[in-house]
Amino acid sequence: MWTTAETKTTRPSISGAGFVTLDVTLDQASRVIYRGVGGTTGNVLSILAFLGWHSMPVVRVGTDRIGISVLREFRELGVDVRHMGAESTLETPLIFQFATQPSSPPRYGFECPSCGKARRFTRELVDTGFQAALDDVSSTNVFFFDRVTRGAVEMAEVARDGGATVFFEPSSVGADAGLFARALRAAHVVKYSADRIPGSLSELLDSGFIEIQTMGAKGLRFRKHSLAPDWITLPALRVHGVADTSGAGDWCSAGFIHALQQVAEGCSPQELSYNEIFDSLRSAQAIAALSCRHHGARGLMRAARADVALSDAFQILREQLPGPIRIDCLNEPAFGGEAMPVASCEWHRDLCCQALA
Repeated sequence: MWTTAETKTTRPSISGAGFVTLDVTLDQASRVIYRGVGGTTGNVLSILAFLGWHSMPVVRVGTDRIGISVLREFRELGVDVRHMGAESTLETPLIFQFATQPSSPPRYGFECPSCGKARRFTRELVDTGFQAALDDVSSTNVFFFDRVTRGAVEMAEVARDGGATVFFEPSSVGADAGLFARALRAAHVVKYSADRIPGSLSELLDSGFIEIQTMGAKGLRFRKHSLAPDWITLPALRVHGVADTSGAGDWCSAGFIHALQQVAEGCSPQELSYNEIFDSLRSAQAIAALSCRHHGARGLMRAARADVALSDAFQILREQLPGPIRIDCLNEPAFGGEAMPVASCEWHRDLCCQALA
């Protein structure tokens, strides 16, 4: 069974750059039931800190109240924020998640439901001052990025040259085809959603890449180009008491990174076998499924200790292997069981981004 990284003599380390935001989840009455650091990079680095990693984001935030809130929570989580400066010329991103049925995909928006202001990701959040972090980035075990910017790609290249495993999770191909190709060349693992990037990235990938394509309720599939061209499909795992599927993909990414470090410690990505990749992804799917029992992208972190969460995920995996099982298919009846609440929920009837802190 996998364990937290704190049981290791030396804690593994991860650096990352990309989308870091404040997540705000609303119920049907527009009340806040979850608030916390979000965005793909923000979630993955927070989850790995929870699992005992030394986690270091390289991204800027604004000096606004939202940016201060993001920095405060990162510090509370034990995240290394030495390369997270606050700039008065920048604005911290903010995402609202609007209420849907648990069996429906989450619905997001940047626009404040009260004042209509949108706070979106901009390249400057990553590309401002990243050069000062390059030495520290080059010495981490893993580098994670999810946005194609000049700074993120340069950090990925430096990390790879330093011996790190580079994990790239693009949300889209983007307008700069040359920079996107550089990002792919820098990465060892590329994970993307079939909904956002249709088809395959095979024609852009070299032989050493691990390609992971997520398919929502159908699970995911992967292949390693140096071994065989065929896809290996892993159906999604099923859990009862589903409250919220937001963040499940980020738990899967963080879980895969964590599990891979344990099952193949000391191996380079090129040396990994299909069985090692399969086992790591299956473990990642289990903790991603477990996270769906909680409101908010990282609600699981507020409801259980890391060792308990890993033990519960392992139990889900052990009980369901090897059958083909699914989570959250839209044509299935409602799941039984009670969803566990997020601790310390805050409630606001008159919500505005200007009041969040």
